[in-house]
Amino acid sequence: MTVSLSAAQPPRSIFVGRAAELAELARVAMRPPALALVEGEAGVGKTRLVRELVRRPELVGRTILVGCCQPMREPFPYGPVVDLLRDTAPLLTRVAGSLSPIVGALRPLLPELAPLLPPEPPKGDAATERHRVFRAVRELLAAYGPAVLVIDDLHWADEGTQDLLRFLMTPPTENLALVATCRRDVYGAGAWSVLEPAHRLLSGDQTALLRLRPLEPADVGVLAAGLLGTRTVGADFATSLHHRTAGIPFVIEEVLREFREIGAEPRSRTLDLVDIPVLLRDTMAERLRRLGPAVAAVVHAAAVLDTPATEDDLAAVSALPTNRVARAVTDALAGAVLFEVGTGRYALRHPLARQAVDVSIPSPQRRKLHARAAELLSARSDRVPVRLAHHYRQAGDLPNWVSRTVAAADHATEIGDTALALQVLETALADEALPTRSARTLAVRLSRAAVTGIAQVSTVERLQALLLDGLLTGTARGEVRINLGRLLMNQTGRIEEGQSELEMAVLDLADRPALAARGAAALTLPTFGWRPVPHQFDWLEKATRLAAAAPRDEELSMVVRANHLALLAGVGDRSLQPLLSQLPRTSRSPRTRRQLARAFNNVGDALAWTGHYTQARELLQVSDTLMSDNDVPYLSTLRTGTRLRIDALTGTWATLETDAAQLIEQAGEMPSLAMDAFLALAWTALARGDRDAAGWHLDGAQASAPETPPLQLAVSAARVALALARNDVAAAAVGADRALNRVRAKENWVWAADLVPHAVRAFTRAGRSADAHRLADEYTQGVAGTDAPLAAAAVVLVKALVAKDSSEALDGYRNAAAAYTALPQPHTAATIHEAAASVAVTLGDPTSALAHFTAAATGYTELGCIRDANRCRRASRRFRPARPRGRKGYGGELSPREREVVELVAAGRTNRQIADELFLSPRTVEHHVSRAMHKLNVGSRAAFQPGGLQG
Repeated sequence: MTVSLSAAQPPRSIFVGRAAELAELARVAMRPPALALVEGEAGVGKTRLVRELVRRPELVGRTILVGCCQPMREPFPYGPVVDLLRDTAPLLTRVAGSLSPIVGALRPLLPELAPLLPPEPPKGDAATERHRVFRAVRELLAAYGPAVLVIDDLHWADEGTQDLLRFLMTPPTENLALVATCRRDVYGAGAWSVLEPAHRLLSGDQTALLRLRPLEPADVGVLAAGLLGTRTVGADFATSLHHRTAGIPFVIEEVLREFREIGAEPRSRTLDLVDIPVLLRDTMAERLRRLGPAVAAVVHAAAVLDTPATEDDLAAVSALPTNRVARAVTDALAGAVLFEVGTGRYALRHPLARQAVDVSIPSPQRRKLHARAAELLSARSDRVPVRLAHHYRQAGDLPNWVSRTVAAADHATEIGDTALALQVLETALADEALPTRSARTLAVRLSRAAVTGIAQVSTVERLQALLLDGLLTGTARGEVRINLGRLLMNQTGRIEEGQSELEMAVLDLADRPALAARGAAALTLPTFGWRPVPHQFDWLEKATRLAAAAPRDEELSMVVRANHLALLAGVGDRSLQPLLSQLPRTSRSPRTRRQLARAFNNVGDALAWTGHYTQARELLQVSDTLMSDNDVPYLSTLRTGTRLRIDALTGTWATLETDAAQLIEQAGEMPSLAMDAFLALAWTALARGDRDAAGWHLDGAQASAPETPPLQLAVSAARVALALARNDVAAAAVGADRALNRVRAKENWVWAADLVPHAVRAFTRAGRSADAHRLADEYTQGVAGTDAPLAAAAVVLVKALVAKDSSEALDGYRNAAAAYTALPQPHTAATIHEAAASVAVTLGDPTSALAHFTAAATGYTELGCIRDANRCRRASRRFRPARPRGRKGYGGELSPREREVVELVAAGRTNRQIADELFLSPRTVEHHVSRAMHKLNVGSRAAFQPGGLQG
């Protein structure tokens, strides 16, 4: 039987992170007499652990009694034990006839059970009555045994209860296991002393002292998913929640209760929307009230400082004498309000605790505390600018706040922490107290930081609001527009909006040619938007002219030069390589070095679209060496995306899925940064025959960057291929028509190298042979004279697809396979070899058919596309040279087929799986296994070992 004082249990959350502790408690509870003490700070999960204990199946059949001590000013003697015994009437009914007369001493304490208890013994003095009660409880529990007695919150136990428990366990009561939970703080300093004598009397396997620690981030994620009703939550959300709550389950549950009410998505930034849980705030206020005004003053100072602080720091901010601070810190530690962090430094347990304290401080007092904190930190050589700015703002010192905010943003940018710079600037710009002149300065800095970092939607919205409300004028407005335009184009994928901002900026900055040149240069990149390529060359001419009219500036010159090279690379212009060879590989100027990194990055990306894979990798590596990830996080994500595309095409698939998932998570609120990852995943899924996954990833790629032409054309090409694979010729042909219209509008055929071969196939299968031939001619002319290896290979393939006869087609496929192998694009090459083999079959050319089927099978095998490889091997069998009449005898040796089957058996395959993989019947596989076992003289399949076959 289980008896609990709680009338209604709260909603249960997932039980995580305590499996070992629960198993240990259950082990001890099964070995009475036994004692287990569970220690831990408030909210860490002690009560939940013992609740799980009483549900353990191995305790079925034992009497389980659960009581809880209460923090009452005048606790009732023996309160928790009396309360739990009061509800044991069903048990008492069964044992009433066998009870010792001494149990009658419980009648005054348990009037509800008096009819079932023996008569009350004659009254004695107080000591005698007390001893009788203790003996009566022992006898009653012994009658109920074997029993597990659970006392929760032992630190609140009154002296009578402590003495009673000490009596029960010294010596330990037979068939009784006592499990208690407690906190080691000012209210329960003697909790362990209650049970320590019994601990000495019991053997090691009959005792346990468990100290519960906060949950780890992974367990926090599992708990959060359960409380939010989702399968999982992101690692960033779990990490952020762990930081805010220190991994304490009670705080996690309270935060997520508030989180559910606001209905936000589980992301790290949305936790900012959660207010401080009321229960947490009230709990903290009650603790401070109990601890007294000196402790409250020191804790207020710690909350304001918001960083581990020494006693001297707390004295300076609280304005209390040093000796009083020392005593207050000791009391705060004992009361589990402050915690020691390192040696001699103290802080609140987690950010929510700090916030709960902070909101309780009256505003005038809080301003004084912040003023003293600012004075303290400003005198230090190791001061942190962002903290100093925060203290000045909270103290109401606006001039110092603004100057320190600028210093904090500049410092964060210098050390490569652009995320912090963005946060500092956005927070300041959202503050209504910010003077107008200062707002202009901070707006420009925010726009600069946003371009190089990975911004959030809030950053874009803040910059747009600043432009709309008329706050910015002249040069400030022009520069913000340039940076906002670049941000919209580079990170949000809103190309048309970004280009409009840039065009307005160029007009705004008519008298500032240097800044205007930067805006014009940003409009030269062909990968942004569907405007024709000649339009980008027009802007390049304007940017060059504006730069020439500006004072000499090495960085500006490199901006225009970098975009010029990226434009040439994007269209496959043959003049690129000589100009690229003249580009320096480094610079003493950090600003110029950053532009060089961008140049090599953008040119490398453009070359990856045109098939210069090896050179693209080399340029990306140069960009890597010029600028670390922290310097320009945005560039780092672009490099990663380009490498993923190259890996997908060149068959480097080992870690591609993991790397792509990381990039998608890193992109966060800026979807265009994830476009390459989605496309790479779609290509590999399509190559592996996973059509559903391919379609899903294509949707992600298309949605992430709708105004990025090379990506969208690649998505269209993959969709046409997917439709053809599903035999939906109409969808393939219509999709091809729409995509080709966009190519013609953009006037850049080198980006259609993936699209055109699939479009020709779609038109041919749809009965539009004339359209297929016209497209082949148009494409060949469109890429003529360009330096684009992928386009050149596509021309060879397209000519094979529209060849006038099979002989010409076979020659064309042979040349196309060689071209794609050289790129390399191994999967495409394998598919072309398979197509060539099919043509050779129609020509009756067994030698060519065998060669191409073999090449296709080899290519598929190296990529791990086993089903495709086996299909080609099976098709090639009829073209292998005929064996001499009669089957070759292998005597006692394994035949090649038997060896192949045995190796698959050793790898753990079933007969059915082997049959599917080798295109055999299960019966034939069974025959090969039987013969191999006979030849090797083994009695079972288990005897086959990988690599252990000889002869």
